[in-house]
Amino acid sequence: MLVLLFFIGIYSGISFKLPGGIPVPAVIAGLAGALLLMVESPRIKERHLFAIIAVLMLYALSILSASDIRLLGERFKGLVQLTYSLMVGYALFLALTRFHRSQLATVMLGFSMVILIGCALESSDAFKGTSDAFRAWAFDSGVYKADLRDQEFYGRIRPKLFTSEPSAVAFMFSLFTFAWYALSDMKWKLMGFLVLIGTGYFVMRGPTLLLCLALVPVYELLLGARRGPPGNSHLSIGRVAATIVLTAVLIGIAVPVVHTLYAARLEAIMSGQDPSFFSRIIAPPLVAFEVISANPAAGAGLTGWEFIEDATSQVYGTAAWLSTDYRFDTAAQAITNYFWLHWIYLGLFWGGVMLVALSLMLQSLGVPSVLFCWMVWALFGQGSGSYVGPQAWTVLFLSAAIAVVVERDRLLRHTRRPAAVRERGDTPEMPMPAPALTRGVR
Repeated sequence: MLVLLFFIGIYSGISFKLPGGIPVPAVIAGLAGALLLMVESPRIKERHLFAIIAVLMLYALSILSASDIRLLGERFKGLVQLTYSLMVGYALFLALTRFHRSQLATVMLGFSMVILIGCALESSDAFKGTSDAFRAWAFDSGVYKADLRDQEFYGRIRPKLFTSEPSAVAFMFSLFTFAWYALSDMKWKLMGFLVLIGTGYFVMRGPTLLLCLALVPVYELLLGARRGPPGNSHLSIGRVAATIVLTAVLIGIAVPVVHTLYAARLEAIMSGQDPSFFSRIIAPPLVAFEVISANPAAGAGLTGWEFIEDATSQVYGTAAWLSTDYRFDTAAQAITNYFWLHWIYLGLFWGGVMLVALSLMLQSLGVPSVLFCWMVWALFGQGSGSYVGPQAWTVLFLSAAIAVVVERDRLLRHTRRPAAVRERGDTPEMPMPAPALTRGVR
């Protein structure tokens, strides 16, 4: 129930402001995460806490190293939010690693199906009215109102389904659907995955769904191809070769599909008439280059939006990929990509230090493939813009939980097979034993 409440909080994105103006993003997820920490407290390990505290101390040093001491207060608020996000993400990790692989796959599929059904129901006036009323109550600002743009690009108004904007719906559906694919042990799960994504397109139309296709080879190569006993795992050459072929097939399918289904949007992008795409994909690396050129070591500092206002304005005013007269109130509205915000906030030196520190934290949690977690985090970062908020770190800790649960299941199947079968490298179907007997967080 607490896991359900946590994901509802991440999905809805409802925030709350503390006295002093410090916002608490995804407050429902925060409350659920705090309760999960209490419930899972017997499973908290000293090495986990040491790694998380070390990460937070390094973040604190990074904001002290950043230029313009006048922004220290805002950067400290960002550090508070980041601490909150890391702790609730860790709580989610502890809770999810209690599940069997098949159980967790069912949970993720359930979330995907609820979103699909809800989006389909939003075509009815009564259900849409309820969703609109909730949105008016829950969000003071930032509610998506560009319905005419939807009609132009997608031929219909995209569902918002109790969130502030359609992209939030597509983002969470994509995350849950990929999680199901990675966790499922169904023989024909790729076909089921493609059916889910195809159905998602018809009810959501969001280009964020394309992130899922890019992540299939990531899973197959970094987790699906792992073979061998504990302590001697390796990649299956056959599985790697099959993944390369699968990647080529997916690219061959995706390119004509994108050109057909997103023709109007592609035309707007190429003509510089799509500020949303510009703010997610084009502007973030350009701003990162400007900030790092001026401050290579420490960047702008956590949530150093005022520090990058000029660089952001320059990019928006001079970039060839944006020809519209677009205006933004703050740089926070103009940069919606948490992957590039990592480098904008931290610069090359601290950005690299934090990648190493966070990777060591993931290793302390027993994650078998840190690269898998970072690939998932980076790709989903193209569709979300809050670096210090819980959503970005939910993606990382969910990826970590998936990696631990999948590897645990694989090792159990390996150790329970007859020796002759293990030598042949076959993988017969076997029942899922209790997680307590396996590697991972216990």
